[in-house]
Amino acid sequence: MSFDTKPFPPPIEAQFRATRLAALVDVNLTTYWLVAVLVMVFSWWDWFVDPVNWTSALVIRSAGSLVILGSGIVQRVTRRIEWASAIAKTRYAASVLAVASALAVLKDGYVVGLAGLVAVMLAGPYIALDRRDLLKLNVVPLAGIAAIMYAAGLDRFAVVNAAIFIAMAIAISLLLARVFEAANRRAFLLEQALTREARTDALTGLLNRRALAEIAQRELARSARRGAPLSVILCDVDHFKSINDRWGHAAGDRAIRAVGERLHGELRESDAFGRWGGEEFLAILPDTKLDDALVLAERMRRALSASPLPTDPPLAVTVSLGVATRPDSASTTPGEWDTLLGIADEAMYRAKAEGRNRALPARDPKARNGVRGN
Repeated sequence: MSFDTKPFPPPIEAQFRATRLAALVDVNLTTYWLVAVLVMVFSWWDWFVDPVNWTSALVIRSAGSLVILGSGIVQRVTRRIEWASAIAKTRYAASVLAVASALAVLKDGYVVGLAGLVAVMLAGPYIALDRRDLLKLNVVPLAGIAAIMYAAGLDRFAVVNAAIFIAMAIAISLLLARVFEAANRRAFLLEQALTREARTDALTGLLNRRALAEIAQRELARSARRGAPLSVILCDVDHFKSINDRWGHAAGDRAIRAVGERLHGELRESDAFGRWGGEEFLAILPDTKLDDALVLAERMRRALSASPLPTDPPLAVTVSLGVATRPDSASTTPGEWDTLLGIADEAMYRAKAEGRNRALPARDPKARNGVRGN
């Protein structure tokens, strides 16, 4: 395994940390009771080493466990992702300080009972986002341990003994945190790569049908929520079959890539564009009325027909485009995306029927008399 833990570029690093924070919510929701049990489980050892003061230690451990359980309940009730890190730090600090305080009331607690404190501190890497976060995680607990040891008036041997064990716990925690961080970063990159592969058309590198459909559903909901228009442009390469027949499928693939690149270059940053299938491309235009969408479709058409594609051999290619717009004041309905796409499809094939190399708006979606083909 590679142990590369260098931060990603800022936008990707932000995504990575957001992913880790979401994972921390799951940790908060599923392990808080286990942490409380871990804090309490050494009570039998307290009784074994100091039958006189173990009840005082039990009270302290119980108070810490209540804080831990409370943190888990807060996370479970609120499910606020932005609180996850603070809740985890609170739980960790409560665990460490409860054990450290319990040891302070026991006779020779910091000599014979450090195993429990080390065990709790080794849980730090499991809830830290990365090594830097682990260092922050330990600031309050370490300051608290120092204050507790000072207030307890421990002798020099107990202080040195405890310092050695705590330093070893921190060192091992940092090593574990590095291993976990490297594994988490590799898993994140793999997940990102798989997501891109699942959403990207292999031939053109554009969005694929699945990704476009997902975006369409989000934009439809957004359009209904905001009362904003949403337009789509469906494009089909004219006479594409003749390119394959004359020049071969490799030339056809080069043409598809070049067409996608040129059409994409005419769109705005807010628009979604990808390969819908075969020689068809689809643009999703948020906050765009029909007239504006028609202007954009005409610009796309002209950009493609103005000059041959820079392929080998150079190919003169045109497209037929159909434009449809969702009303800006309608609520969403089941199957609305299929309906909107069908309207754009009808307009596109009507453009083909009227001579190709043109962009047409939608008309009555029930009128489906356009020719189908290249």
